[in-house]
Amino acid sequence: MAWIAALVVWLAAGARVGRMVVRPATTVRICMVLAMVCTAAAQTVAIDDVAATLGRDNAAAALAMCWAGGAGASMVIAIRAWPTLLRRWYRTCAVVIAVSTAGAMAGSLWNPVAGWCAVLPAFAAVIAAGVRVIARTPIGRAVALYCLGAVAPLSIAIAVILGAEPNRGVLTLGALIMSIGAVSVLIETWIRARILLYRIKDLHHALLRRFPELRDSDRSRAPTVLQASDHVSDVMDGLYLQVGAGQFDDGVAAPNDPVDRAARIARTVHDPLAHPILGAHWIVPPPDWSPPQWVALIARAHRSTSTAALDDSTSPDSATDTTAR
Repeated sequence: MAWIAALVVWLAAGARVGRMVVRPATTVRICMVLAMVCTAAAQTVAIDDVAATLGRDNAAAALAMCWAGGAGASMVIAIRAWPTLLRRWYRTCAVVIAVSTAGAMAGSLWNPVAGWCAVLPAFAAVIAAGVRVIARTPIGRAVALYCLGAVAPLSIAIAVILGAEPNRGVLTLGALIMSIGAVSVLIETWIRARILLYRIKDLHHALLRRFPELRDSDRSRAPTVLQASDHVSDVMDGLYLQVGAGQFDDGVAAPNDPVDRAARIARTVHDPLAHPILGAHWIVPPPDWSPPQWVALIARAHRSTSTAALDDSTSPDSATDTTAR
């Protein structure tokens, strides 16, 4: 089980490295990578086989060093959430924390308690800063998980300072929760992108069949998040062409209710001749609606319209009318 936990934490560290590679390497992203690498190394040292290979004293020192490094890197991230006055001295504070952490890690070679003495205030600061930004948002949930996981090494630091031995099971649980928090935004973004791709698939295909010029074969190998963004752009471009590409305006005011407007647009996409609309004002996202949310609403209305049309075409009354004709 400890090996599996270490693998999970290392996967989270790898995900953070990949995130830093594709995005600008800011101080926060670099520190997040360092924090996860140190946490993964600490979890590896906590494995019984690895600890036995290193020896009892060396394993205790390595465990304290790794957690001290992870705590220091996490604290550098946490001070970004502190008051604005402190942000003016962010780089200075980061340097001070880095030097202090390096000193604590070096001191762990002689006495592991030195490393745990650095873990205690660092993770206390992380939790204090994180509580202020916890919210029902992807980043808020990620911070909540990370702070919850940080409680484990914080409690172990208190126990070690008081003379107890570190509980590796508690540290493993904390490392797992912290690793999930570190990548939860990436996971949640990927899941949202997959759901969005599924919801707008029929609408996207319908518009691509009608406007082949929107098709781009180079996007097939793009990451899921980029595919979702590209498909939303394709749908908005297709709708723009459908309503006249800004060259015509029927003078009809679009309904204020987003659901009614989406249903009207969906009927036009399904049968442009029976339900024509002209004017770019029809497809502009309503206030407080993002393009993905707006496209998803239109896609849902389009699916309902297509299903209703299919039911009408296969109903007995429709078949009777066709036979009579």
